[in-house]
Amino acid sequence: MELGKGTIDWLKLLKFAKKNLSVTDKFSIEDLPRINGIAGDNSDKIKVNYSFYLENNTTPCLDVEVSSNIYLTCQRCLEELPFSLDLNFSLAFVKNENQAEELSKHLELYLFEDEELSLIDLISDEILLSIPMVPKHNLDCLSSFKEHNNYEQVEESPFAIL
Repeated sequence: MELGKGTIDWLKLLKFAKKNLSVTDKFSIEDLPRINGIAGDNSDKIKVNYSFYLENNTTPCLDVEVSSNIYLTCQRCLEELPFSLDLNFSLAFVKNENQAEELSKHLELYLFEDEELSLIDLISDEILLSIPMVPKHNLDCLSSFKEHNNYEQVEESPFAIL
């Protein structure tokens, strides 16, 4: 069952939570347009496990596990940078903020105001939050780049032509 490709409305969300539905999806980076722009290899796969349940018999909740190995671009040397992605998050879907008082503290609140929810957008948001703002290698990749390419810097005076 490919759950993430479509949208979920409130009634589907309640139905999945009452059934304690658990689904595993696999996406290609190409399926996630906002991640596609920053990932180096578009053929990378992302595995997503969804677990729906009811909290306090009234509030639909979702536990999500996302795992993948993607390649980003190092901002120092512009080479590929492998990045291991292992995310776990739990969401409680509420219609208003008053419902939040009885919920567990480990749940993040998601105010369900729209008619539908796109799981692809939800997963993309969490992935973007987990990726470093400036991905770079842990070691000094520029010094190794200079060693391998043997560039000589010639210091010329800008006034030499005068």
